[in-house]
Amino acid sequence: MRAVILGGGIAAVFTAYFLRERGFDVVGVGGEASYPLVSLVLTTSMPHREDIELALRSLEIWKKFVNPKEVISVDILPRWVDLSRLRGVSYEVVDKVDGVRLAADEVAVLTRDYLIPVRDVVSRLRRELGFSNSYGLLKVEGRRAVVVADGGRIEGDVVVLAAGYKNSILAGEAGVRLPLAPYECYAVLLVTGRKARRYSIGDYVLGWYGRPGPPLLYIAGDGCGRVGEGPPPNYQRRLANLVSQRLGAAIPLYLKVGYCEVGPHGGPLYGKHPELENLYVIGGFNGYGSMVGPALAERLAELMAGRAREDGFRLEKYLGARVFDPCDVAERHDWGAVLLRNAYKHNE
Repeated sequence: MRAVILGGGIAAVFTAYFLRERGFDVVGVGGEASYPLVSLVLTTSMPHREDIELALRSLEIWKKFVNPKEVISVDILPRWVDLSRLRGVSYEVVDKVDGVRLAADEVAVLTRDYLIPVRDVVSRLRRELGFSNSYGLLKVEGRRAVVVADGGRIEGDVVVLAAGYKNSILAGEAGVRLPLAPYECYAVLLVTGRKARRYSIGDYVLGWYGRPGPPLLYIAGDGCGRVGEGPPPNYQRRLANLVSQRLGAAIPLYLKVGYCEVGPHGGPLYGKHPELENLYVIGGFNGYGSMVGPALAERLAELMAGRAREDGFRLEKYLGARVFDPCDVAERHDWGAVLLRNAYKHNE
């Protein structure tokens, strides 16, 4: 069985890896790797049990390739928050964190995050699996998908679209509709105090998140922008102000504009496209591909090998979704939407 993978990031290389384990002949068309040199965060502090399970499984998978660096996770939440959703995760609720400013009506939920050198692992798997650096396009011939790259057609018994934020773009150009939408995401490189760089922070009161960066530096971000719009005015200064309210002085150095993708439910999707005989899709990771990408790629490989499972991420469930604005979708992997729902109950 020949599988052609269109894409070259986390979802693509791990889908190829698990398909090869199951006896598939894999051809990867990956474009150029574009992951940052710094490590990405894997957290298990998420409000949905399914996401926690995927993150725990992804951690097991990453450990086959690297030794992730542990870092203290600090989620800043209102004191009244219901933490019952953190079943299966070891955590501590505290009123004080050294180097972090908390208000009287706030608590910090401490867990363990893991810094994953994603670029190293993705680059290694691309080499081992023989991914090309060519850029490919998706084409539909009859009821079958093919990949076109370097002026030639690449056929497969199955084709996997795993091209990150380009999924909906490539699919749309081929006349295939997907319930996925791309958006701009931003990160600011800051100089902060030494204590701050011990923590991976999710501030669900002020609305930002951050993680340790290279020596002496910290990386923070928030929000969502429509593709092509660029960051809001004074974005670096505003982010630095939010970070400084928690961590003391924060000096912005550099702004990075990236691209992400999300499904209508605020998270990733995978599965077979029912309108085509051989097309499978995985994407919509909404910035948390390092957390659930490897595990969801494993599930896609299981599905393609004939071992389907029911879960909340199957593409087929959302194909009828209306066109949506990605910046209006609540992210599954953070506590924002949960806090909003709980706030209504709390204020009743």
